[in-house]
Amino acid sequence: MGSEGPVTGSEPPAPAAPGAPPPDEVFRLHPLTPVALGARILGVLAAFLLFSLAGRQTGAEGRGGPILVAAGIYLAAAVLVLVRGMVAVAVTRYHLLRGELRIDTGLLNKQSKRVRLDRVQSVDVLEPFSARVFGLAEVRVTTAGTERSAVRLRYLALPTARRLRADLLGRAGGLEEGAPEAPERPVVSIPDGLLVRSVLLQMVSWRLVFLVAGPVLTVIGRQNGHRATAGLGIGLFIWFLILIGHVLWRRLTTLWDFTVTDSPDGLRIRHGLLSTSRQTVPPRRIQAVLVHQPLLWRPFGWAQVRMNVAGYAGTANSKSTVLLPVATLDYAVALVGWVLGGVDLAAVPASRPPGRARWRALPWWRAEAMGSDDRVFVVRHGLFARSLEAVPHERTQSLRITAGPWQRALRLATVHLDSTRGPVRIKAANRDASEARAVLDRQVERARVARQREAPPQVLPAPAG
Repeated sequence: MGSEGPVTGSEPPAPAAPGAPPPDEVFRLHPLTPVALGARILGVLAAFLLFSLAGRQTGAEGRGGPILVAAGIYLAAAVLVLVRGMVAVAVTRYHLLRGELRIDTGLLNKQSKRVRLDRVQSVDVLEPFSARVFGLAEVRVTTAGTERSAVRLRYLALPTARRLRADLLGRAGGLEEGAPEAPERPVVSIPDGLLVRSVLLQMVSWRLVFLVAGPVLTVIGRQNGHRATAGLGIGLFIWFLILIGHVLWRRLTTLWDFTVTDSPDGLRIRHGLLSTSRQTVPPRRIQAVLVHQPLLWRPFGWAQVRMNVAGYAGTANSKSTVLLPVATLDYAVALVGWVLGGVDLAAVPASRPPGRARWRALPWWRAEAMGSDDRVFVVRHGLFARSLEAVPHERTQSLRITAGPWQRALRLATVHLDSTRGPVRIKAANRDASEARAVLDRQVERARVARQREAPPQVLPAPAG
């Protein structure tokens, strides 16, 4: 498995007997792992050291002693960081068997974590910038639960990480040991110019109010001779300018070169400028999908697609929940329909809440709609920024009805279709109370029937234009 290679003894192993289980393969992390793990701390220490040396050149005479002491402390701290990483590499091994992946760690307190390959939900290859510099990558194996419970191998050489990923996915799918990576075909690639324009428009809205408030306060303060007001305006403008620049940079570098391909393993999503991520999402792990149109995107006909994914039950803003950062609305809806097994979302009949819902949600009640067919449950909402949410019946985790005091007075109720944690939270708000009860009973039966049915594979529609 690459430069790390299996750990072998001085003598070659004896050949296995016919019909015997495969030998236990033992591998180690890359020797440069300590540097990649401690890159941030080492960078901070190096910066402090440079500042200290610069201060020695520009400061008063006689400060050579304290500067040398500080430099010695920084160097000692750097050595401790590297030693800690070297110990972690020395005591970490991963064993690859036909049926499981075992990771042994710990110097004093030993820990052994086992992952059954038939329970693997995804194997992702991540390249943080500190590791990418050295040609290293992290392999993250997710089985269930949250991203925090995933098994992380940090770090391996990038070719080794890719081969290990292909091997794990192959074994999880019942293929033979050492199976090559499955082929893929392009689905969509987001142009960089479109990504930049969409992110800029998405960040305008309410943030523009704070940017404008700064110059306005500055002008008012100067005209009235209030220096404090003018200073507040300048500070407010600079602070929000830095904040927006930081958020803009993070989004662009995270979603840069966003590419989706299709393979027998599932959807492969790659993105990132400095730190890159390669994740594989089998369509059956996608629990619910959201097509969202921010207000300023609507004149351009753009939309984004987010998803709830089993095993990625992290925060709603997690980058692992983005299926499509920006695309035309028609293509986004077509892609979602294909991912959900060939569903025509536009053909799903939908109805609005009863007229008395206006007293509960004026004027948004007219923008709310709910519908379903024998495949999916669909909710539409949003007066300015519009959203379409869909969940296959077989992916519904639970159903419930809620009604607050004002809703009960109007004989209204809200139907919730609970999914795994993520950005998609499906609820049909302000429905007639009797209709809500009928919908819940019908969805329970549809979910039971849908779990017994296997949807055939569908052909992805070509992007418009």
